[in-house]
Amino acid sequence: MVPEGPTIRIRGQAFSEAVTIAEVYAQFLEAKGYDVEVLTPAGFRTEAIDALQNDDVDLIVDYIGGALSALAPDAGPSADPDEIVSTIAPLYEEFGSTLLDYSPAVDGDAFVVRGDADASKISDVADQGLILGASAACFERPQCYIGFTDPDIYGIEFSDEVTIEFGPLLGEALAAEEVDVVIWNTTAPQIGANGFKVLEDDQGLFPAQNIAPIIRTSVLDEYGDQLKDDLNALSEAISTDDLLAWNNETDIELRESDDVAKEWLEDEGLLD
Repeated sequence: MVPEGPTIRIRGQAFSEAVTIAEVYAQFLEAKGYDVEVLTPAGFRTEAIDALQNDDVDLIVDYIGGALSALAPDAGPSADPDEIVSTIAPLYEEFGSTLLDYSPAVDGDAFVVRGDADASKISDVADQGLILGASAACFERPQCYIGFTDPDIYGIEFSDEVTIEFGPLLGEALAAEEVDVVIWNTTAPQIGANGFKVLEDDQGLFPAQNIAPIIRTSVLDEYGDQLKDDLNALSEAISTDDLLAWNNETDIELRESDDVAKEWLEDEGLLD
């Protein structure tokens, strides 16, 4: 029996992978007997964290490296998820939220070029005068445009920069040769489908990006250890291959995230 507690409001960020992840967590909790409300996806990390702080949502699922950039912008990147967690968990606690166990599923940052590009690592393109395509958020992030152009890290001189909505439009622009490089995510299925190439982050700019649920501590306290244990068990069951498969279903096959989530949960025996 699930203990009595408040409705758990879950909201995904406004891109397909995050929407599917939110559906997976929501449907899993509903099947367990929790009272869950799935809110309309909105915004990105800043909006998700603000929603937690403002008591507009109770549960989000985010990428720990991105959270590090948002919550501790002066902290250096780390490929060690435990090191990142040690930094961000107390910062979430400051505004009444609890970071639960991170998943083995990783969706990392990706510096993506066309397959015929003369480069294997990011440093190779520093003086090639490439045209960059990236989301608006990239231009404000230390692990993105700021790091790429920093002479102490990569020192890349782009010939032009184009702001592109995060998601499949990045791949379309790269394939059409409107840009020469896009900053995307490693689980974007279009990378493999289009023969694109992910360059090695040889200067260690990108942090570990495991997914992890963050829940309002007051909600967690009302349900007790069972909710924490249930969420941690689900996180442990999700793999990087799952993220890639979900994205293929939503972005290539154009299926709805709620259907993709339900099918995966059923296949994993998690809706029993």
